[in-house]
Amino acid sequence: MAVVTSDVLLLTQAGIKTEFNAAYLKAQEKADWRSIATEIPTTLPIQNYAWLGRGAVMRPFNDEAPQQGVREDSYRLADILYKGNLVIDRRTLEDDQYGLLMIRARELAQEPVRHWNQLAFQALPSGFANPCYDGQLYFSSGHQEGSSPVQSNTTAQPLADSSLEEAATAMMGFVDDKGVPLEVIPDTLVVGPQLARRAWNLVAQDVVVAPGETGTAGVPSTPYRNYFSGRYRLVVSPYIAGYQWFLMDCSREVKPVVIQSREDVPITLETDMDQPTARIREQYQFTIRGRYAQGYGLWQLAYGSSATS
Repeated sequence: MAVVTSDVLLLTQAGIKTEFNAAYLKAQEKADWRSIATEIPTTLPIQNYAWLGRGAVMRPFNDEAPQQGVREDSYRLADILYKGNLVIDRRTLEDDQYGLLMIRARELAQEPVRHWNQLAFQALPSGFANPCYDGQLYFSSGHQEGSSPVQSNTTAQPLADSSLEEAATAMMGFVDDKGVPLEVIPDTLVVGPQLARRAWNLVAQDVVVAPGETGTAGVPSTPYRNYFSGRYRLVVSPYIAGYQWFLMDCSREVKPVVIQSREDVPITLETDMDQPTARIREQYQFTIRGRYAQGYGLWQLAYGSSATS
């Protein structure tokens, strides 16, 4: 018995969606955004986050333990509807290009993952203009909470040995709203292509070769062990332009950047292949649809430079 056109279309539609879903899950498992961002699922269009300050601090006991309050900050993140649309001619199906369609389905699955990469890494330079939970810009010299002093997680210094050390020292000295150290240990350096080689020279070389102490011509260079070698993971992202650089602690449960996703509205591939209007116009539409948003975690976990050279 011959297979009618409608049956072929239904089989093709099911196959495309299966290929898309499998490829999407595989791509998300090893996506670049995971190195600096945490996915936070939600079922609400607008999610309120309560960032709690430190609760109890251990103190010497004398008759009665003093009561200690909890400082609370509010941070709201609303999801955004994103869509990506691809149109395929009906004749492609009729010409038996099924294998190519499956390849195209897998390519489609890469797009939302690429977009999450873009959102995550572009959040870093955007942090010089966008606020976080304390109302200050994410990268600001005016962070102050409770009993903490005014603290800064930003600079304009170019990436160099001294500026990287200053950033790390500042991060390890960050305290919470009760003045207690947060035990931040930076472990990741993020740069764009412009700084890739300079960053590699700083953090990936085991040995540094520097001029002799006198600087006299002909004095042999003196090699020494690189202090930063193995200390930071280097991440180079095409979504960071220019000479900005970012030192981060990405070891926590919630990383410096967050991506809020709707777990009740997963990213899906929709098509109109079963609609008569699609056959009339001789084209089928394939639409990727998702609702998610990018936000920020603790500012103390990132230190950003707005350097221009």
